[in-house]
Amino acid sequence: MGLSLRAGRPAGPHPEDPNPQWSYSGFGIFRRALAAHIGIDLDQMRSFGGPVAWDTVASPLRHLLEHTDDSGQLEAWQVRQLAPALREALTALAHQDTDGFLWGDASSNGRAAEALVALLELCAAEDLPVHFGG
Repeated sequence: MGLSLRAGRPAGPHPEDPNPQWSYSGFGIFRRALAAHIGIDLDQMRSFGGPVAWDTVASPLRHLLEHTDDSGQLEAWQVRQLAPALREALTALAHQDTDGFLWGDASSNGRAAEALVALLELCAAEDLPVHFGG
C-alpha cells in the first residue's frame, strides 16, 4: 500500500494521465529532501509535531509539504503555484545527487517526482486539482 496522486477530473483520471506513486516511507524521504532544500526542518513544523506554523513559509512547495499523505486534494490555484517551484527544486536536487541514487532516472523517487511534476503541469494547464489517495 502506498500513496498515489491523480488528476482531479470530474469523470475520473484519463488512462494516459501521469500517475505518480510512492511508498509512504519513500514519500517521506521525498518531502524531507524538498523541505531541506528550502531550509525547513519538518520536525519543527506544526503538522509534524513542532510549533512553527506553515503560514510562515513563503515557498509554494509548502502546499505539498503541509498536505496529508493519503487524502484530500491540492486545489488548482495551489497546483499552478507548485508546478514551477517543484520543477526548479527537483532540478537542483538532481544536480546535487551525483550518483543518481535518490533523484536519477533509475531511482523510484526520481521517476515518481518527474511523474508528479508532469501531473502538476497537466493539472495547472487544465485548471484541475490533484487528488491524494492511498
